[in-house]
Amino acid sequence: TPSPIITISIKSTTKPSDHNLKEGDTVSGISTNDPDIYIINDHGYKRLFLNPIIFNFYGHLGGFKWVKTISSNTRDVFITTQLFRNCDPSNSSGQAPDPKVYALNVTGEDTGTLHHLNMTGGQAVLEDPDFFKKVFCINNHEFNWYQKSIPYTSLSQVPVYVRR
Repeated sequence: TPSPIITISIKSTTKPSDHNLKEGDTVSGISTNDPDIYIINDHGYKRLFLNPIIFNFYGHLGGFKWVKTISSNTRDVFITTQLFRNCDPSNSSGQAPDPKVYALNVTGEDTGTLHHLNMTGGQAVLEDPDFFKKVFCINNHEFNWYQKSIPYTSLSQVPVYVRR
C-alpha cells in the first residue's frame, strides 16, 4: 500500500486588519538585534527580504522610510513563508509570468538559494491546502540574484525559516 501523504501545513489565523495593517505593508519588529524586513499578505503570511540589496529591488515600496515598525509579537503572528514565483512580465523567457514555484533555503545571514518545487499544484495542495496563500511574487531582479539548486519534490523538503 502507498504511504500516506504527510501534511506539512502551518495555517495563519490572523489578518493584517487585525493589527491595523494591510496587504503589501512592509514591516520590521522593534528590536535592535533584528533588522529583518518583511512584507505581509492578506492571508496572514509574511515573506522576508533576505538582505538590503533585495529590498532595494522593490523601489515602489517606498524604501526603508516606509517600513512600519511593529512589536515583535505582532510581527511573529504572521507566519514566514519561503515560497516564491517570478511574476515579473520581463522574465527571461519573455513570456507571461512563470507559473513555477520556488522555495528559498536561507543559507546564511544574507544569503540563500532557490529550489524549484517540482510538483503539480494539485500535489502541493494535497500536502498543504493553504499552499497558494503562502506563495509571494518576486521580480526578475530578485529571482536572478539567487543561486538555483536542486529541485524539491515535496513540501516536507522546504526548510522552515527561523530567525537566528
